This record gives sequence, structure tokens and C-alpha cells, in this order.
Amino acid sequence: MKKALIIAIVVVVALMVVLTVTAAPTAVGAEKCKMCHKVQYDSWVASKHAAATPKVECETCHGPGSDYMKMSVMKDLAAAKTAGLIIPTKADCAKCHGKGKVPAITDEMFAKVHAHKAK
Repeated sequence: MKKALIIAIVVVVALMVVLTVTAAPTAVGAEKCKMCHKVQYDSWVASKHAAATPKVECETCHGPGSDYMKMSVMKDLAAAKTAGLIIPTKADCAKCHGKGKVPAITDEMFAKVHAHKAK
């Protein structure tokens, strides 16, 4: 009986690990991004993206952050991209801009998407 219980526990734990590892990345929300990206967050809050319905949050453009939000990953751009970080291009913006009532993306708009810290 003990052996069957131990096997069952091992199977359940293994299944949990597999499901965790293979789960799709999830959004963590702009408030989590704000913890490290305050300049960008403050700029976003003042933008039309933040006022849009539905909101166009950080992860709308940069991808779900659950797999790249750790500091050790974010400090390595290649690792962050591998973990799902998207660095948007004008083509990405054009998925929404230029459709319906959303103005087409221009070079000037793209250059001013939101503020970034000076490097």
C-alpha cells in the first residue's frame, strides 16, 4: 500500500512539473512591469494606449511576461527574447494601427511610442 501511495505521489508531482514547464506564458500586468520600468510605465500611463478600450498594456506589444520577467532574464536581452520578449517593430504596430479608427503608424509616432531611460 505504501509503495502504491509513493508511486501515485511521484506521478502527481511529475505531472505538475510537466504542466508547469509546458504551460503557455501568461500576462503579469503593467503593475509588475512598473517595478523595474518606471520611466516607461509613467510614459505609458499618459498615453492613448493606456486609455484605449481594451487597454493596450506592456504585454500587448511585448508579449506575456511570465517567462521573461525575472531580473536574471531581463538583464540578458538574448535570454529575454528566447523567453518570449518581443521588441516591437513598426510592422507589429501596424497590426492595430491603420485599422478602424486607429491612425496609421508613422516613423514619428513609432519613435515616440513611450519614454525610455537614457543609456
